[in-house]
Amino acid sequence: MATLVTGGSGVVGMHVARQLAGEGETVVAYSTSGAPEHAAVTLGETTARVHFVQGNIRDFARLAQIADEYRVEGVIHAAALTGEAQARARSREVFATNTGGTLNVLELARERKMRRVILLGSASEYGRRTDQLPITEEETNPEGMYAETKFLGHRLGQRYRALHGVEAVTVRISSCYGPHTRFNPYRKLVGNTLIAHLCRAAACCEAVVLDGGGDYPRDWTYAADTALGICLAYRADSPRHEAYNISSGRSYKVGDVVAALRRIEPDADVKVGAGNWADDPFQALNLRGPLDIGRASSALGFAPRYDLDAGLREYIDWWRSIDAAPTGAKAES
Repeated sequence: MATLVTGGSGVVGMHVARQLAGEGETVVAYSTSGAPEHAAVTLGETTARVHFVQGNIRDFARLAQIADEYRVEGVIHAAALTGEAQARARSREVFATNTGGTLNVLELARERKMRRVILLGSASEYGRRTDQLPITEEETNPEGMYAETKFLGHRLGQRYRALHGVEAVTVRISSCYGPHTRFNPYRKLVGNTLIAHLCRAAACCEAVVLDGGGDYPRDWTYAADTALGICLAYRADSPRHEAYNISSGRSYKVGDVVAALRRIEPDADVKVGAGNWADDPFQALNLRGPLDIGRASSALGFAPRYDLDAGLREYIDWWRSIDAAPTGAKAES
């Protein structure tokens, strides 16, 4: 028996695969690109238990073929085309992938009577929050096109739960950073791509100058912690809730990230200006406080293991271990 991880070559998928394989699980990592470069560096001794297969989440026949071949018993659905800019520029493709792909996964679970489906949601489903207070799972308010695709996926999951008995659970994550982050050409250096850029620059001893954004907040979460929370939801006995927040549980400003980089890499040459990008229509949608992880803590036993310094330290070390080779720019689907 195996677990299918869609989007298995991306930052979330790779770390979920490593977490599950480390628990002795056979993992099928499904993506359009197959195994990413340096996959073995990330997976380490779990490599043999992770099987990379190529396929599009929109191809139901391919999904069904893989599910039968590997005797898949559950799905962690991380495949998506991400970001508001991309969702507006390629709306039909993004909705077909994010919403249609989710429908395919749920239908597969229904037909094969799988034990559970974890749907990867997004903090963007909560919309902007000027008060910067922690946000609970009940406070959804999607404002952008991308957020709508993720929220529709959640709603589909709950409809399949009610009508067909599919045990679909949404895990909403926030700014997951770490090895295998994709440099999406539609996204600016913000969120996980900003962290990737800064950590790679530190590993390469390159200078970085950010004109502004030092006051921009995110609850950046190291990928290993994100994966831990997702897998706890996947393994839980009869989870009582339909959605769980998984994040670091606290906000860090870009200026805090820069300060942390300087602590752990004293020679890092990084400069950042003030401001929170509130005048940028895409970044303004993501101005909010941290996700409240109280429910995941009490119901799943989730507790982040990496603070900001530890996450940045491990990510910089990873860049150095692969000689800071650039990652691909293709979005995961």
